[in-house]
Amino acid sequence: MNSYTMKEMMYLCDTTEDALRYYEKIGLLTQIQRKKNRHRIYNDRDKEIILVIKCLRKTGMSLEEIRPFLGLYRDNNMEMDEEMREMLRSYQEKIKRQQSDLQKIWETIEYKLQSGEPLSVIPASER
Repeated sequence: MNSYTMKEMMYLCDTTEDALRYYEKIGLLTQIQRKKNRHRIYNDRDKEIILVIKCLRKTGMSLEEIRPFLGLYRDNNMEMDEEMREMLRSYQEKIKRQQSDLQKIWETIEYKLQSGEPLSVIPASER
């Protein structure tokens, strides 16, 4: 298993020192090893947990909502209960709506670029 300094983990996971310290403080990252000088040493499992946190945060999940999923990750024998499945389905639907909204925005911009029309939400007839 690889080991990483805090700086390396920040780079690998595109996160901040404050975030790493906070995740540890609130118990999302547990059992972080330390050198004799008390500097943190992270491993591949910590890296995976941080990436899971980042992924679920991008869905809009709060850190408290993420906590049970990390418990599943740590205990390979557990399975998601129906409440957790429903939460993931709900966030999946939210992402689907966001994708649709972003696609419409992309199409509008693409149309404006192709047509040369000014980018405006006010119809030309009302300007």
